[in-house]
Amino acid sequence: MLVTLYSDDEILVIDKPSGLPSQPGEGVRVSVVEAVERDFGFRPFLVHRLDKETAGCLVVARDAKAAAKWTRLVESRELNKTYRAIVAGAPEGSSGQFTDAVLTRGGEKSAETSWHLIGSFGVTPRFSYLELELGTGRMHQIRLHLASHGLPILGDDKHGDFRLNKALRKEAGLKRLCLVSWSLELPGGAKVFASLPEHFTDFFARFPDATPEWLEPR
Repeated sequence: MLVTLYSDDEILVIDKPSGLPSQPGEGVRVSVVEAVERDFGFRPFLVHRLDKETAGCLVVARDAKAAAKWTRLVESRELNKTYRAIVAGAPEGSSGQFTDAVLTRGGEKSAETSWHLIGSFGVTPRFSYLELELGTGRMHQIRLHLASHGLPILGDDKHGDFRLNKALRKEAGLKRLCLVSWSLELPGGAKVFASLPEHFTDFFARFPDATPEWLEPR
């Protein structure tokens, strides 16, 4: 059963689990579309998408009119989204912004990702917990920016540190991407938060210097 984070006459915000595709496709048995129809009784319209392995806040609309409205709000950044990720390494400083272009299917495109360091933990290797905001919405933008700046997201088997991922699967049982769509601030100020995925909490629990507050729901 999908978890509801927010609901009104136009939209539903769900807490998408890691491993559930956003939309139907070849080889996909169940996606968000089928899961919402199963659990809530209506066929949703996707307002935006998350990668299959990315967990967290996802907005779906109840009809085509609402979908058009909320898609515009997402594209205009009036719907403010934040993400959280566990990465290998530690950034320089406590916050910053990546503005290098990323390679997409349509060629190189400008991209902007702001980051804030929540905290670092571990010794060798060192890990960090980051909060991120997008200034643009390129495919895999967060994953590409972090990897290119020496901060690959743990569990990223497309852009990350493949050797480290393999070691963490064996040593820590970490099999999923450590990226979550953490919060949404809706027009009008209402704010919703995703739950912290189990693979995040399990990983933090292995390190005595991981701050207990990171495990709190907010």
